[in-house]
Amino acid sequence: MDSIDLQAFTLYWLVIWAVLGSAITPLIFDHRHRSPWRGALLGLVLGTASGQIFGRLLLALLVPLLPDAATWISMLGGLVLLVPFWLSIKPAQQTMLRHYGFVAGTITPLTFYLLLLSVLPLAWAILLAFFDYSPRRVGGPILGLGGENPFVGFQYFQTMITGEGRDGLIFQNSLQNTLAFTLLVVPLNLFITIPLATMIESVHRVFKTIFRTIYFLPVVTSSVGVAVMWGYIYNQQYGLLNDVLSNFGVTPIGWLQDPRANVLGVPAALFAVVIAYLWQDFGYNLVIFIAALQSIPDTLKEAARVDGASPLQVFWSITLPLLRPTILVTSVLTVISSFQVFDLIQVMTQGGPGRIGQTRVLVLDIYESAFRFEKMGWAAAMSVAMFVIVALLTVVQTRVLRSNWEY
Repeated sequence: MDSIDLQAFTLYWLVIWAVLGSAITPLIFDHRHRSPWRGALLGLVLGTASGQIFGRLLLALLVPLLPDAATWISMLGGLVLLVPFWLSIKPAQQTMLRHYGFVAGTITPLTFYLLLLSVLPLAWAILLAFFDYSPRRVGGPILGLGGENPFVGFQYFQTMITGEGRDGLIFQNSLQNTLAFTLLVVPLNLFITIPLATMIESVHRVFKTIFRTIYFLPVVTSSVGVAVMWGYIYNQQYGLLNDVLSNFGVTPIGWLQDPRANVLGVPAALFAVVIAYLWQDFGYNLVIFIAALQSIPDTLKEAARVDGASPLQVFWSITLPLLRPTILVTSVLTVISSFQVFDLIQVMTQGGPGRIGQTRVLVLDIYESAFRFEKMGWAAAMSVAMFVIVALLTVVQTRVLRSNWEY
């Protein structure tokens, strides 16, 4: 087994036995009236150590004899320390009044996954943002940083603010496109979903299920498939949209290719991507608003009708104010997902048209900087900047839309 396979084996079984050890040990501790949280920690440490030490040993011994089954048999190495440890746990003399074994056994594996797949990558990205790092260069002894991957401090963030050089110019263009995309998507999404949810909620129960299913289908559709479909619709030569417009004497428009085309001052390519994104995404918020409408007491609406309020007045004075907490949640989620848009733009426009790119957004810029040009430090700095911007926007939304009452 070469070094790459060994590294993959190390990480894979580290996760497996850390999770199993931290999930099963709390249950045993709780059953024997001991602290399950202490058991979770001990199970995490022993499962990881046993899986690595004895798993590696079994693998080294069995590869020459059973090359096909050696990897699977080596997983038993995690039991070498865990099973004796489980059997050695003795019941406590005093019975605890409350037990948390199931809670501890459920939370600790999820916490481990969260640390491994979320917190550590975030910390690594923040660290890389201060280094001119590329995986092709030989760095220092600590995480490959230093040496040919030098420390640059706040240089990348200064470049983002000043817009110096090609990288700074492209970043500012990508940020502007992302903000424009978000400013178009969020209000349009809410403008579509709130009235539509109200209308669906007012129809018969059988039709509610049908409409919810129809409008939610695009959400579970592959984004690449959606991008290909809308790419055909917008095609300049044989697209459906231009075929319809040609019947009214309109010259075919290069919606995704012509940098001069625009809709109400918005680049046509960006507007086209916004429409495709809304088509796929609005069903998610629609379902949330339908659930929120069902939780509004009918007595409030009936009282307003008795007082002579019209349906439109009931909507503006009763329904919409009571939807304020839901509007906050959906707007925050929509802003986050809008900043993360990537696949639709990658397939439909590749960031174009134009010299810099009228649809080049932050995530696409981060992707190309990291994996095409191998500027990992610059890509990490842009990721940190995007994280800060989204966090600030979330705080602003929470301040503006939060409510201090319940119904």
